[in-house]
Amino acid sequence: MKINDNLAEKPVYEEDRFEEYAELLTRRDQLLKECTSIQLCYTKEFGEQLIENFELKLECIKLKKSISYCRRVLNRGQSINVNSMNEAVEKEMTIYKLQLGDMKRDLRASEHTVTVDAFRLSRSKKIYRRLSKLIHPDVNSKTETNELLRDLWERVTEAYQHSNVDDLEDLEILVKKALEDLGDEGFELEVEGLEDRIERIENQINEIISSEPYIYNEILESKEKIDGLHNQLSEEYKDYETYLETLKKALNELLIGNGISTTWKLD
Repeated sequence: MKINDNLAEKPVYEEDRFEEYAELLTRRDQLLKECTSIQLCYTKEFGEQLIENFELKLECIKLKKSISYCRRVLNRGQSINVNSMNEAVEKEMTIYKLQLGDMKRDLRASEHTVTVDAFRLSRSKKIYRRLSKLIHPDVNSKTETNELLRDLWERVTEAYQHSNVDDLEDLEILVKKALEDLGDEGFELEVEGLEDRIERIENQINEIISSEPYIYNEILESKEKIDGLHNQLSEEYKDYETYLETLKKALNELLIGNGISTTWKLD
C-alpha cells in the first residue's frame, strides 16, 4: 500500500488532524530557522557593542575577584603576592574568556550573512513541507532506521536552513526515487498518539515565539527600538567604566595599604 493510499483510507477527521500535524511541524521548523536568522541579524547589528561591554564587564569581574583574593589573604594574616593573585584570578576567568571567544566567533559569522529573497524563502518552505510529509522523522518512523532516508533528511534540513532551493528541488526527486525503490511495504505513516503529538508541537511553537532569540525580531523590525538599544548599550558601557574606576581604586588602596606598588596593571 502506498503512502497516499494509506492516507486515503483514514477517517476524514484523522486525515485532517494529520494535515494539521504536518503543518505544525513545518511551522515549528520554520520558526527555528527564523531564530537562526534573527540571532545572526541581532549579532550583526549589536555584536560589536555587546562585545565591548562584555570585555569591560570582564575587567570589572577580574578586579572584583582580585579584591576578594586580597581580602581572603589578609584575613588569614598573610601577605599579598601579586603574582599568586594574578594566577588565581586568571584560572577563575577561564569560563568568561571562553564565552567572549564564542561572542567574537558569532560576530564574525554574522558578517557573512546574506539576505534571501522572498521567492526563494517561499519556494524552499513549500518543498520542505512536501518532503516533511514524506520523510520527517516525526512522521515516518523508518527515517530513523533507514540509512538512505536518514541521510536524505539531513541533507533536506541543511538545504532548508540555507534556503537552498536548487538543492531542495534535487532532493525532492531523490526522496521520491528512494521511496519508490524501497517499495510500498517499507513505510507506514506513524500516527499513533496524534493528539499528544499535536499538543507537544504546539507547546514547542509557543515556547519558541516567546523566548530569545525570536523576541529579538520585535527590536530588529523597529528603527526606534534599534536606536534605543544602541543608546542603552552605550549607557551600559559608561556605567561599567565608572564601576571599573571604583574597583581599581578599591584594589589599589588594598595593595598600597600593604606596601605593594601599584605600577602593575590588569590585562
